[in-house]
Amino acid sequence: MKHYLLLLLWVPGLAAAQTPVSFMLKGRLGSDTYRSAPTYVYLRSGRMVDSAVVKKGRFELKGAVDEPTKAFLSMRRNMQDMSDYKAVFWLEQGTLVFTSPDSLKNAHVGGTPLTDVWRAILAVEAPIVKQLNALEKASQAATPAQQQSLAFRQGLKARRTALLREKNHLDSVFVRAHPTSFISLTVLNPMSRDPTNDALVTALLPTLSPDLRNNPLAEEIRTKIRQRALGIIPETALQVGQLAPNFTQATPEGRQVALADYRGKYVLVDFWASWCGPCRAENPNLLKVYHDYKGKNFDVLGVSLDEAKDRAKWVKAIEADQLPWTQVSELKGWQSKAATAYFVHAIPQNFLVDPTGKIIALNLRGDALPEVLARLVK
Repeated sequence: MKHYLLLLLWVPGLAAAQTPVSFMLKGRLGSDTYRSAPTYVYLRSGRMVDSAVVKKGRFELKGAVDEPTKAFLSMRRNMQDMSDYKAVFWLEQGTLVFTSPDSLKNAHVGGTPLTDVWRAILAVEAPIVKQLNALEKASQAATPAQQQSLAFRQGLKARRTALLREKNHLDSVFVRAHPTSFISLTVLNPMSRDPTNDALVTALLPTLSPDLRNNPLAEEIRTKIRQRALGIIPETALQVGQLAPNFTQATPEGRQVALADYRGKYVLVDFWASWCGPCRAENPNLLKVYHDYKGKNFDVLGVSLDEAKDRAKWVKAIEADQLPWTQVSELKGWQSKAATAYFVHAIPQNFLVDPTGKIIALNLRGDALPEVLARLVK
């Protein structure tokens, strides 16, 4: 049986066009899983596709991107398996090395400045992120009585606020210590989404190097803050409690399906794509939940962000992953009207909608989805 590695790239479009950046990826994977057959690395960035052979756990892949770019690497034990992957790292000038005694998911990645700095900030944030995730999980698993309890809700809010304040402090120290690294801008960007951070972000931007202060992403952050100061607050995300926007898209067979068709049921609106490794890796979990709850007023509606040229791959992925629930797509990629209406900028992403059409939970993955459904669906 052949094994496959898939490298998916997305270009964030945050910097002006410049001289192409040459990169090299090297793999040193020690598990026998990677030695038993030839392996292939597939490189994808927009419409660009490249590949390299991997043998006995070793691979090298050379290429060029217009600017430093986030990337995703996936190990395929066959053409459908996306269970072993590594995300996220950066493609930039230099050689990036993946080293692991076993799976790609456990690989140490390093050797280039952006990825090394990126790993550093993730390590700094990890304890806080873990606590925030646990808090979100506790919120989603709350009983109806707890949800109605003002003391319970205020307690969760107070803990979340304290954790975010601590995370902002750690991020601020990091940004001041790395004034020339583009990673500092990627730290400030999510921080700037919270209006309560406007003063902090405004104070941190001038500490960056001139090149970073003139970067389009920095200007985007400044514009966002100015708009809020002027009372112009563009909506950037759907929230729990809002009505789920209705949409109508076609199945692979051409049948038109609307979200409104699911009124009266709990439905998980699942945004994914055939090329998305983490999406495919989550499908076995979702499949188990679907079979456990499909006869209990629960359903799943899959919304693919594949493009028209990849229609066959979309259909093949549905068959390969054995997904029995309804699948729809406009086959317009990120230009999908549903993705726009739901402010989907990354996948996997899902929205749990109640029988009245209201969003009651976001991004339920792993054990989170069955825990919420066990409380809601009887």
